[in-house]
Amino acid sequence: MDRRDALVEELRARGQLSARELASRLGVSRRTVIRDVAWLKDAGVPIRLDSGGYVLGGLESVKRSVDRALLGRRVLRIEYGDGRGELTSREVEPSVCLGGRGGHWYLVAWCRLRDDVRVFRLDRIVSADVTGERCPEPVGHRLAGLTGVLGG
Repeated sequence: MDRRDALVEELRARGQLSARELASRLGVSRRTVIRDVAWLKDAGVPIRLDSGGYVLGGLESVKRSVDRALLGRRVLRIEYGDGRGELTSREVEPSVCLGGRGGHWYLVAWCRLRDDVRVFRLDRIVSADVTGERCPEPVGHRLAGLTGVLGG
């Protein structure tokens, strides 16, 4: 496996790493990591730089962010493309991620934009970033909305 493949595998396994962390793991300089990332981007690998380091784009990255948000009970900032392809930026409070029909994964969350519970298809989430804000406990109408969506 060459160094660039190893770089992609590190990001796949760890989710997000800084240039310094990648350099240490790969035994190269930060400058080499930055050059390799540029080469990979030009080759079509969906790598992007977030505030915490490099991450892989695409569904795999979205799933990883959703998992981190669920486990840490953190608010998630998403770019979501609806069925018509219109993009919106939203902050959501994830409640549960579940599989659905046809092999699609869904996220059930309180949507701050719509002030209601929404179900998001993961393959329509263009980007997902975990914020430092903790999700409040669902109460009252929020809890009723969640149980209604989940069939409870």
